[in-house]
Amino acid sequence: MRGKRILSLVLAALLALGCCGTAFAAEGEEDAAEVLDFLPETRPEPEDDLYGYVNFDTLHEVEIPVGYAAWDGFTENDLRISEALSEIVDECVANAGTYEKGTPEQKIADLYLSYVDEDSRNAVGIEPLQPYFDGIDQAQTVQEYIEALATLCGEVGFASMLSFSPGPDLYDSTHYTVFVGQADLGLGKEYLEDESMSPYWDLYKQFVTELFVLYGLSEEEAAEKTESVFALQTELAASTLAQEDMYDYSKAYIPMSMDDVAALLPTVDMEPVLEKFGVSGVEQTLVVDPGQLEAIGQVLTEDNLPVLKDFSTATLLKDMASYLTMDFRQAALDFSAAMNGVTPKELPEAAKDAVQADLEWDFAKIYVEKFFPEESKQEVLEIVNEILDWFSGRIDELDWMSDETKAAAKKKLDTMTVKIGYPDSYDFVAYLDDVEYVSPADGGSLIENQLNMYRAATAYGLSLVGQEVDKTAWDMTPQTVNAYYNPSANEIVFPAGILRGSFFDPEDSRAAHLGAIGAVIGHELTHAFDSSGANFDENGNLNMWWTEEDFAAFTALQEEIVAFYDNYEVLDGVTVNGNLTLTENIADLGGLHCVSELCGDDPEDLRELFSAWARVWAMKESPEYFDYLIRIDSHSPDAVRANAVASLTDAFYTAFDVQEGDGMYVAPEDRVGIW
Repeated sequence: MRGKRILSLVLAALLALGCCGTAFAAEGEEDAAEVLDFLPETRPEPEDDLYGYVNFDTLHEVEIPVGYAAWDGFTENDLRISEALSEIVDECVANAGTYEKGTPEQKIADLYLSYVDEDSRNAVGIEPLQPYFDGIDQAQTVQEYIEALATLCGEVGFASMLSFSPGPDLYDSTHYTVFVGQADLGLGKEYLEDESMSPYWDLYKQFVTELFVLYGLSEEEAAEKTESVFALQTELAASTLAQEDMYDYSKAYIPMSMDDVAALLPTVDMEPVLEKFGVSGVEQTLVVDPGQLEAIGQVLTEDNLPVLKDFSTATLLKDMASYLTMDFRQAALDFSAAMNGVTPKELPEAAKDAVQADLEWDFAKIYVEKFFPEESKQEVLEIVNEILDWFSGRIDELDWMSDETKAAAKKKLDTMTVKIGYPDSYDFVAYLDDVEYVSPADGGSLIENQLNMYRAATAYGLSLVGQEVDKTAWDMTPQTVNAYYNPSANEIVFPAGILRGSFFDPEDSRAAHLGAIGAVIGHELTHAFDSSGANFDENGNLNMWWTEEDFAAFTALQEEIVAFYDNYEVLDGVTVNGNLTLTENIADLGGLHCVSELCGDDPEDLRELFSAWARVWAMKESPEYFDYLIRIDSHSPDAVRANAVASLTDAFYTAFDVQEGDGMYVAPEDRVGIW
């Protein structure tokens, strides 16, 4: 539903619905930041700008909260949930020292205290990480360097140049396999290859230089190493897949034998490396980005050893800066401030958020028990079943799909799993129960607490390789304000956190429910049949279940959607990237088409539906955050999601009597869509 696309244990985040971000700025910054809300000066008419018409007052009144790069419906729910859970943190901290070891309350209190104890953080410094830094620094050969990285990744899961990590096999979703990941490019390909982003290059270099100085280098040496690291990342970016190509399974997530992987890394003896990574004996892998892996093999030379070591040192410092001394933390805050244009929370409040994130499954059980009514789950399930029935009928109606492919599509639909609210069991995170958190008063530290958590998660993940996938597991906690379709499990999941606020109010009308949570449900279901999800069969395996002719027709419809969005201007001179946003645009179009048909023909009901749809996407963001999203996010900007999708949905014209010449009018023959 929202969020960065990352390789997780179930790959579910690849197909989430929305996008909102949290970032930090320099502490003490008080001036109001510039914002984007995509509103005209006066309230428009709905037939000209539905988004502006519905959200005009809200976006003029609301402010981006401290600690966020944007405000939207996700943020609003996040804030409500965080405030409720923060009270639990306060209670635990007030009674610190009275709880039995290993209880959620003890963990919450002691982890929080380790976040806010500045003296402890400054005293401990980077000492717990020193063995990993030493392993990198003392490497005399490429082989020793890669083995040092393998030790780091195999023990605590942090990667820089090369990584091997577990996940469900895309070709056999019943078992876990090993993925060969990508190198850390810092700013990322989309920034590194765009010269208009050069101001951000300078910010990044300044940040890395500061990290090196805090690590103990002179300003001159730090600046010199930073330039070399940046040049290496830029070199690798040229061979890295673009974000939009990560959904093309002819280019990404390619099955390769470990022997073939080794052939791309000719300077590395893989046997001891794989042992240190914790994947010894694995014969088959999925390579996330084969082109970049080949480029990595080419830079792993003895001549490059100094810059390789600097690169991995800088990456580890960057990844851990927020948990180290207060100077390291401030460097990370300043960088995020400049990159995202936001103001951070003060340390006590930021620590509460961090504890909620670190102990998310402990808080999950508390949240469900205290804040999620069971009747909401049942109401949403009724809407889900209604939408599933509609989609089955929609497949029958398609004139471009053969009966053979229709039967396969309906089989996928009929076997889809629906998860609402919270898991039936938390056994899949039972490994977290034994993670030890120690307060500074008892000799613990923040960085050591973090490493304890990372070691447990890494060991658990590696233990899954070759084992059967637990299909009852959830990739998101109940309190998460999000939803997702998981292609490898053929499931749609709606955590309790999204079943409130602008997404679902039990007091709203049926039409409003359809336009908000109904469209979200339809969106996630459609992901099973978008340009990416359609490659997976009913069992969650990458498998071509389409006839050749039907898939060609499907591809032609996709190209029409790409062309429409490629020409959709967001700001002057800035258009949507139709290829990058294709999967999400297909899902948006399918979801809204579905619920608008379920709503019926009554104009008043349809106006409620489309108004609810537009409210869901109300967003105010910093310009810097917009720059980030427009380049890497697979979702169209929120104002576009509200307006473009409505303008391509026939029922919108009935709702607001939209006529040719109106701002949102699209001729019937130009209204692209698939489902």
